[in-house]
Amino acid sequence: MTRTRIILVDDHRLFRDGLRAILGGYPDLAVVGEASDFREAADLLEHLESDLIILDITLPGSNGLALLRELKRRQQRQPVLILTMHQHADLVTDAFAAGATGYALKHQSEEELIEAVRATAGRATYLAPQLSRDLLPDHTASTTTSPGILSLLSSREREIFDLIVRGHTNAAMAKQLFISVKTIETHRTRIMRKLDVHNVGELIRLAARHGLLAA
Repeated sequence: MTRTRIILVDDHRLFRDGLRAILGGYPDLAVVGEASDFREAADLLEHLESDLIILDITLPGSNGLALLRELKRRQQRQPVLILTMHQHADLVTDAFAAGATGYALKHQSEEELIEAVRATAGRATYLAPQLSRDLLPDHTASTTTSPGILSLLSSREREIFDLIVRGHTNAAMAKQLFISVKTIETHRTRIMRKLDVHNVGELIRLAARHGLLAA
Protein backbone atom coordinates (compact mmCIF):
# COMPACT_ATOMS: atom_id res chain seq x y z
CA MET A 1 0.00 0.00 0.00
CA THR A 2 1.28 3.44 -0.94
CA ARG A 3 1.30 5.73 2.07
CA THR A 4 0.74 9.48 2.02
CA ARG A 5 3.82 11.08 3.58
CA ILE A 6 2.74 13.99 5.74
CA ILE A 7 4.60 16.90 7.31
CA LEU A 8 2.93 18.64 10.26
CA VAL A 9 3.58 22.35 10.84
CA ASP A 10 2.06 23.64 14.08
CA ASP A 11 3.60 25.43 17.07
CA HIS A 12 1.67 23.43 19.69
CA ARG A 13 3.59 20.26 20.56
CA LEU A 14 0.65 18.58 22.29
CA PHE A 15 -1.59 19.20 19.29
CA ARG A 16 1.03 17.72 16.95
CA ASP A 17 1.36 14.70 19.22
CA GLY A 18 -2.39 14.14 19.19
CA LEU A 19 -2.68 14.62 15.44
CA ARG A 20 0.24 12.28 14.79
CA ALA A 21 -1.43 9.64 16.95
CA ILE A 22 -4.69 9.98 15.01
CA LEU A 23 -3.03 9.82 11.60
CA GLY A 24 -0.88 6.89 12.73
CA GLY A 25 -4.02 4.82 13.13
CA TYR A 26 -4.56 4.75 9.37
CA PRO A 27 -2.26 2.51 7.29
CA ASP A 28 -2.37 4.79 4.25
CA LEU A 29 -1.12 7.84 6.20
CA ALA A 30 2.33 8.45 7.71
CA VAL A 31 3.77 11.50 9.47
CA VAL A 32 7.37 11.81 8.27
CA GLY A 33 8.30 15.20 9.73
CA GLU A 34 7.23 17.99 12.05
CA ALA A 35 8.01 21.68 12.45
CA SER A 36 6.93 24.34 14.94
CA ASP A 37 7.69 27.59 13.10
CA PHE A 38 8.30 29.12 9.67
CA ARG A 39 12.09 28.73 9.61
CA GLU A 40 12.05 25.15 10.86
CA ALA A 41 9.35 24.25 8.33
CA ALA A 42 11.15 25.92 5.43
CA ASP A 43 14.36 24.01 6.24
CA LEU A 44 12.53 20.71 6.68
CA LEU A 45 10.60 21.03 3.43
CA GLU A 46 13.80 21.70 1.54
CA HIS A 47 15.32 18.38 2.54
CA LEU A 48 12.43 15.98 3.21
CA GLU A 49 10.15 14.50 0.56
CA SER A 50 6.44 14.60 1.34
CA ASP A 51 3.06 14.20 -0.30
CA LEU A 52 1.04 16.54 1.93
CA ILE A 53 1.66 19.42 4.32
CA ILE A 54 -0.74 20.06 7.19
CA LEU A 55 -0.26 23.67 8.23
CA ASP A 56 -1.61 26.01 10.89
CA ILE A 57 -2.04 29.70 10.02
CA THR A 58 -0.59 31.00 13.30
CA LEU A 59 3.16 30.35 13.61
CA PRO A 60 5.81 32.02 15.80
CA GLY A 61 7.72 34.71 13.94
CA SER A 62 5.58 34.48 10.82
CA ASN A 63 2.41 32.73 9.65
CA GLY A 64 1.15 29.93 7.47
CA LEU A 65 0.26 32.24 4.59
CA ALA A 66 3.88 33.36 4.35
CA LEU A 67 4.97 29.72 4.26
CA LEU A 68 2.47 29.01 1.47
CA ARG A 69 3.97 31.85 -0.54
CA GLU A 70 7.48 30.55 0.14
CA LEU A 71 6.48 27.11 -1.15
CA LYS A 72 5.06 28.71 -4.29
CA ARG A 73 8.29 30.68 -4.75
CA ARG A 74 10.27 27.45 -4.51
CA GLN A 75 7.86 25.77 -6.91
CA GLN A 76 7.20 22.99 -4.41
CA ARG A 77 4.00 21.31 -5.46
CA GLN A 78 2.83 19.32 -2.44
CA PRO A 79 -0.82 20.01 -1.64
CA VAL A 80 -1.33 21.93 1.60
CA LEU A 81 -4.16 21.44 4.07
CA ILE A 82 -4.65 24.40 6.38
CA LEU A 83 -5.72 23.09 9.79
CA THR A 84 -6.56 25.92 12.14
CA MET A 85 -9.02 27.36 14.64
CA HIS A 86 -9.54 30.51 12.54
CA GLN A 87 -12.86 30.72 10.66
CA HIS A 88 -12.63 34.32 9.45
CA ALA A 89 -13.73 34.51 5.80
CA ASP A 90 -10.82 36.74 4.80
CA LEU A 91 -8.29 34.22 6.11
CA VAL A 92 -9.97 31.39 4.23
CA THR A 93 -9.93 33.26 0.93
CA ASP A 94 -6.36 34.47 1.54
CA ALA A 95 -5.23 30.89 2.24
CA PHE A 96 -6.63 29.61 -1.05
CA ALA A 97 -5.22 32.62 -2.91
CA ALA A 98 -1.79 31.88 -1.41
CA GLY A 99 -1.88 28.29 -2.63
CA ALA A 100 -3.71 26.11 -0.09
CA THR A 101 -5.59 23.08 -1.44
CA GLY A 102 -7.80 22.51 1.60
CA TYR A 103 -9.00 24.36 4.70
CA ALA A 104 -10.07 22.41 7.79
CA LEU A 105 -10.87 23.40 11.37
CA LYS A 106 -9.27 21.95 14.49
CA HIS A 107 -12.59 21.24 16.16
CA GLN A 108 -13.79 18.95 13.36
CA SER A 109 -14.35 15.28 14.12
CA GLU A 110 -11.70 12.65 13.44
CA GLU A 111 -13.79 11.29 10.57
CA GLU A 112 -14.01 14.72 8.95
CA LEU A 113 -10.31 15.33 9.50
CA ILE A 114 -9.30 12.10 7.76
CA GLU A 115 -11.65 12.98 4.92
CA ALA A 116 -9.94 16.38 4.66
CA VAL A 117 -6.47 14.80 4.67
CA ARG A 118 -7.27 12.23 2.01
CA ALA A 119 -9.13 14.68 -0.21
CA THR A 120 -6.34 17.26 -0.05
CA ALA A 121 -3.65 14.63 -0.58
CA GLY A 122 -5.54 13.67 -3.75
CA ARG A 123 -5.42 17.36 -4.79
CA ALA A 124 -9.17 17.84 -4.41
CA THR A 125 -10.20 21.20 -2.98
CA TYR A 126 -11.50 20.73 0.56
CA LEU A 127 -13.42 23.18 2.75
CA ALA A 128 -14.71 22.45 6.26
CA PRO A 129 -18.49 21.89 6.19
CA GLN A 130 -18.98 24.72 8.70
CA LEU A 131 -17.64 27.26 6.20
CA SER A 132 -19.47 28.85 3.28
CA ARG A 133 -18.89 27.24 -0.11
CA ASP A 134 -18.68 30.76 -1.53
CA LEU A 135 -15.16 30.86 -0.06
CA LEU A 136 -13.87 28.18 -2.41
CA PRO A 137 -11.38 29.27 -5.09
CA ASP A 138 -13.91 29.35 -7.93
CA HIS A 139 -15.72 32.09 -6.00
CA THR A 140 -12.59 33.88 -4.82
CA ALA A 141 -10.94 36.85 -6.50
CA SER A 142 -7.15 36.93 -6.42
CA THR A 143 -5.61 38.78 -3.52
CA THR A 144 -4.05 42.05 -4.65
CA THR A 145 -1.85 44.46 -2.85
CA SER A 146 -3.76 47.37 -1.37
CA PRO A 147 -1.36 50.08 -0.28
CA GLY A 148 -4.19 52.45 0.66
CA ILE A 149 -4.28 51.54 4.33
CA LEU A 150 -0.56 52.21 4.65
CA SER A 151 -1.04 55.79 3.53
CA LEU A 152 -2.23 56.34 7.10
CA LEU A 153 1.28 55.58 8.37
CA SER A 154 4.42 57.68 8.36
CA SER A 155 7.50 56.28 6.61
CA ARG A 156 8.96 55.21 9.97
CA GLU A 157 5.67 53.59 11.00
CA ARG A 158 5.60 51.71 7.69
CA GLU A 159 9.10 50.36 8.40
CA ILE A 160 7.99 49.17 11.82
CA PHE A 161 4.73 47.77 10.43
CA ASP A 162 6.73 45.61 8.00
CA LEU A 163 9.01 44.37 10.78
CA ILE A 164 6.12 43.58 13.14
CA VAL A 165 4.27 41.42 10.60
CA ARG A 166 7.55 39.59 9.91
CA GLY A 167 7.71 38.67 13.60
CA HIS A 168 10.49 40.96 14.89
CA THR A 169 10.57 41.78 18.61
CA ASN A 170 10.71 45.33 19.95
CA ALA A 171 14.35 44.84 20.89
CA ALA A 172 15.27 43.50 17.46
CA MET A 173 13.51 46.39 15.72
CA ALA A 174 15.19 48.95 17.97
CA LYS A 175 18.61 47.49 17.17
CA GLN A 176 17.95 47.36 13.43
CA LEU A 177 16.56 50.89 13.23
CA PHE A 178 19.02 52.42 15.73
CA ILE A 179 16.28 53.79 17.99
CA SER A 180 15.20 53.00 21.54
CA VAL A 181 12.76 50.28 22.55
CA LYS A 182 10.56 53.00 24.07
CA THR A 183 10.37 54.74 20.71
CA ILE A 184 9.43 51.43 19.05
CA GLU A 185 6.64 50.98 21.60
CA THR A 186 5.34 54.48 20.87
CA HIS A 187 5.28 53.78 17.13
CA ARG A 188 3.54 50.42 17.69
CA THR A 189 0.82 52.14 19.70
CA ARG A 190 0.30 54.70 16.94
CA ILE A 191 0.21 52.02 14.23
CA MET A 192 -2.42 50.01 16.12
CA ARG A 193 -4.52 53.11 16.68
CA LYS A 194 -4.32 54.32 13.07
CA LEU A 195 -5.17 50.90 11.64
CA ASP A 196 -7.84 50.19 14.28
CA VAL A 197 -6.34 46.90 15.48
CA HIS A 198 -5.69 45.82 19.06
CA ASN A 199 -2.93 43.22 18.93
CA VAL A 200 -0.29 41.72 16.64
CA GLY A 201 -2.60 38.89 15.55
CA GLU A 202 -5.14 41.39 14.24
CA LEU A 203 -2.36 43.36 12.56
CA ILE A 204 -1.11 40.25 10.74
CA ARG A 205 -4.64 39.35 9.62
CA LEU A 206 -5.12 42.89 8.30
CA ALA A 207 -1.80 42.62 6.42
CA ALA A 208 -2.85 39.26 4.96
CA ARG A 209 -6.22 40.60 3.80
CA HIS A 210 -4.52 43.43 1.91
CA GLY A 211 -1.71 41.35 0.40
CA LEU A 212 0.92 43.04 2.55
CA LEU A 213 2.70 40.00 3.98
CA ALA A 214 6.18 39.41 2.62
CA ALA A 215 6.28 36.60 0.11
